[in-house]
Amino acid sequence: MKILPRTQFGNPILRAKAKRVSPKFLKTTKGKKLIKSMIYTMRRDNGVGLAAPQIGQPLRIAVMEMRSSINRPNIKHKGPIVVMNPKILKYSKNKINDWEGCLSLRGIRAMVPRSKIITVEYHDENGKKITEEATGFWARIFQHEIDHLNGLGYMDKIENTKTIMMFSEYKKRVTKKKK
Repeated sequence: MKILPRTQFGNPILRAKAKRVSPKFLKTTKGKKLIKSMIYTMRRDNGVGLAAPQIGQPLRIAVMEMRSSINRPNIKHKGPIVVMNPKILKYSKNKINDWEGCLSLRGIRAMVPRSKIITVEYHDENGKKITEEATGFWARIFQHEIDHLNGLGYMDKIENTKTIMMFSEYKKRVTKKKK
């Protein structure tokens, strides 16, 4: 399978609101191929989420998968899931500041405040409507990917620009402290 080309920060598609998709789309050959390629691309890039605008498709579709990594070794595996036409119904007032990066803005990390708990509604790859309460890192991934579908990037959410750093510095300063 081929890794899909990623749309890079600065491309106007990342600032536009993505278009709603019919649940029937994912039943088509084109839709199935798109989802398989998105999951493959996300995994090959060591991402935990990938929204369609990040591959040049202005569609309200994202794929997500939570798994352990060097930065988050104790994360329980979840996914991959397909999230179509998602919307956040409820945000907790309690926010957590944590590190984020993005496949469309490679090599940079920053602290981003996100709600600790959200209630989200979406359609899965079978067109089934799902309402889910997401917490912690899973809630963070949802918020990040839904931001992409709404024309926002994590850089828009940063409250303290002094936390922005290159990934090489992040590895030296932050992952070293976590060990």
